[in-house]
Order: sequence, then structure tokens, then C-alpha cells
Amino acid sequence: MEQSYCLLTVDDESDIQRTNRKYLEAQGYKVDTAVCAEEALDMLRQNRYDCILLDVLMPDMDGFALCQAVRALTSAPILFLSCMDDEEDKVKGLMAGGDDYITKPYSLKELSARVYAQVRRSMMKRFVIDHDQQLLTVDGRVISLPQKEFELFLYLLGNPGRVLTTKELYSEVWNPGKVDMTNTVAVHIARLRRRLEGTEEIVGRIETVRGEGYRFFPGTEVRIKL
Repeated sequence: MEQSYCLLTVDDESDIQRTNRKYLEAQGYKVDTAVCAEEALDMLRQNRYDCILLDVLMPDMDGFALCQAVRALTSAPILFLSCMDDEEDKVKGLMAGGDDYITKPYSLKELSARVYAQVRRSMMKRFVIDHDQQLLTVDGRVISLPQKEFELFLYLLGNPGRVLTTKELYSEVWNPGKVDMTNTVAVHIARLRRRLEGTEEIVGRIETVRGEGYRFFPGTEVRIKL
């Protein structure tokens, strides 16, 4: 897994917590744990998580009520882990704001697959490219790009991790017969960086390779799509 996604697991059974955490960390996730609803809510107020694994039966608040409280703090996907396998309980969990429901006992491989599915689906909602309008939408923020900046961004996006010379960028995005290509590319790179400021984690960042050109390092959402 290229990106270390952050998970929060909420369960008062320490053995289950320990087993799930060990397995998920081995898959490349960063995992925080909470043993009750109060602790979970405190952690959610302080940290951002990509997925929340929620037990239903807990000492201070049932998982369905906690799910509703969590929804007031984050839109991150919620995966219920429960020994309650009645259809009514599953429906109740989904109606409370949950995204998936898995009953105990479950295989760790299935757990990991379901977590990945939820993380991937959630991340894909965070970044959208509108080619017709030349717009990027990042976590609800709409970024409008002029034509050349949009074309430059798409070329960088399509060549992740590769050093792109000023000559190559100019040839692909501008008229190669014109002069002063170095300044033109540098100006547009600077403008593009300003427009994408604050989106590096999701979209990516543009690195200047001294004496050679530029290199684009994709963010979490771009890595998933590529």
C-alpha cells in the first residue's frame, strides 16, 4: 500500500482490538484504538481518519448512537463490526449512518478488503476533474484553471514521478516554435502551485529538479486513480 491511511477502531474487547490492529498495520494502515464512545469522540475531535471501525455493543453508548454522533464530526466511512447478525440490526446500522456491516466472527482478510473498499470509495469522492469546464474539485473546493494551466496539470498528472524537462513541457503544452520557453513554463508552474496550495495531500505536489525541470508527486487520491 503506497499511502498510509489512518483508521480508528472502537471496541471494548481488547483481544479483538489487538488482533485487528496488528493485522491492519501489517497491511500498511496506521491504526488508533478506542475502548468506549467517549474516548472515540475525543479522538475524532483531534484527528482525521480515513475509516472508522465500530463495535455495536459497548459499555457507555451503543454503536448505533455513537455512529450518529460520529456523523456530526466526520464524513469518513464507518464499518460496523458486530456479533449482532439480524437483518434488522444491519439495517439499523446503515440507517444510523454506517457504510458497511460485517458480523463476527469474520476473517481478517475480509476485514482488510472491506476497509480498503470503503477507503477507496471515500477518497474517490474527494477529487474530481471536470475536463469540459477545466475545473478541479478538491474536498468541495472548486479550483478553476486557465486553459494552459489545466493542460500543464494534466500532463504532470499523466507522468507521475518522472523528471520533465522545461523543453518537454513547453513542447507538449505550448507552441514549440516560440521562444522564451523557460520563463513561460516557470511562470505557469508557479501559478499552478499557488492554485493547488493546500491540496498537496490529496492531489499532489510539483517539485523543482534543479538544472533539469520538474517532477510531479501524486497525492492519495491521484495514486488511487492512476
